[in-house]
Amino acid sequence: MICTFIINEEISFYKNLFISFYCKTPIRTFDNILVFFKENNFEHAFFESVNRREKDKSKFSYKRANRIYWIKWVLENPTAELYKGYNHLTKSYDDSRRISVCIDNYIVVIELNKKQDKATFITAYIADGVNGKGKKAIDLIKSGEKW
Repeated sequence: MICTFIINEEISFYKNLFISFYCKTPIRTFDNILVFFKENNFEHAFFESVNRREKDKSKFSYKRANRIYWIKWVLENPTAELYKGYNHLTKSYDDSRRISVCIDNYIVVIELNKKQDKATFITAYIADGVNGKGKKAIDLIKSGEKW
């Protein structure tokens, strides 16, 4: 099952954990995609916007950080629900982005190369928010195209 929560107040603790656990060696997904992590992904994955419209990513999210080990678990989980990412600029689904959904609506987003054998980690979060039109984020994801 999933690892228990980590209790720590120091942001540097989580950043060092992310770097040592993810950035040194790629994770292989259940369907054999090699996922690479970059240090600068930490801010995107573990900070939230105070104001969703401004997308400022100014507040550290302990809710996200306490699930740091879930990223690997979701990527390796063959029962995860897989969806294509949605490109808001082209208003179409994008084969280069994959969204994996698992327990508690936990989302992991990766961006694949052209051969779709390697990917870069983009972000991870709990899809519990509501978009500007009042729709739940998880409902929007699950109404999209399957991978």
